[in-house]
Amino acid sequence: MYGILTSMNTEHLKTTFDRDGFVIVPGVISPSRVSELRDMLDGVLEGRVRPDRAVLVGKDPDAFHMHLEPTVADDPTVPLREKVRIIFHLCHTHSYFWRLATAPEILDIVEALIGPDIRFYTDQTFLKPAHHGSEVPWHQDSGYWPAAEPRLLSCWLALDDVSEDNGCVRFIPGSHRSVLAHQQVHTGNATNLTVQPEALDSTAEVPVIMTAGSASFHHSLTVHRSLANTSDRARRGLIMIFLPADLTFLKPWNFPYGFKLVRGAEAVAATS
Repeated sequence: MYGILTSMNTEHLKTTFDRDGFVIVPGVISPSRVSELRDMLDGVLEGRVRPDRAVLVGKDPDAFHMHLEPTVADDPTVPLREKVRIIFHLCHTHSYFWRLATAPEILDIVEALIGPDIRFYTDQTFLKPAHHGSEVPWHQDSGYWPAAEPRLLSCWLALDDVSEDNGCVRFIPGSHRSVLAHQQVHTGNATNLTVQPEALDSTAEVPVIMTAGSASFHHSLTVHRSLANTSDRARRGLIMIFLPADLTFLKPWNFPYGFKLVRGAEAVAATS
């Protein structure tokens, strides 16, 4: 079956990833770590957990960087935890999330897929709250990152059981072999990049069903989307983004947190 890992054999892991552009790994973190991670995320949303590192210049130093679901952003009857669409840069602004992103159980899989010299870009936590978690249209992640050659890797770690009704990610296997043109699209909830539907074989999409603590790892060219959450359950996922240390930057990318080496030897990225 596409993307599904049937053993933790490193060769099989890489073969599946190279073939499909994504691989699903069950039980990456334990149930106790999942519970701990949920509590930390609840703390972020409830204000119990605050940044313990410098945040972006111009942002409130005591608040995390969040985007809300526009349809409920101004509704006082909806609590914040049910409004938040995305939280950015948790790993750069709190030591707990940094330790998670650089944990051996994560980096061992990343190394098997992109090699031993690894740098960390950032993270995005997609909360997709029950009932009004909005859809994300077809796209390649590299469409958002044009400053770098398309060789980044995302680890999508499930905090909840993920099903079709609460808006699972859907991949198109093998789509990581081509760079596709993107355009902006306004969905009513947000402005996103998307690829033209006629450029895709949407009948080939694979819905990624996972239990909490499992993760999918996908290439930055693998086309994917997620539909709206129509269920009574949130669909929370922490996405941690990595790159090989020798990745070429095609133009300056002045990311304020930098691209920190997290495993292996430093490499100087070529520029052109």
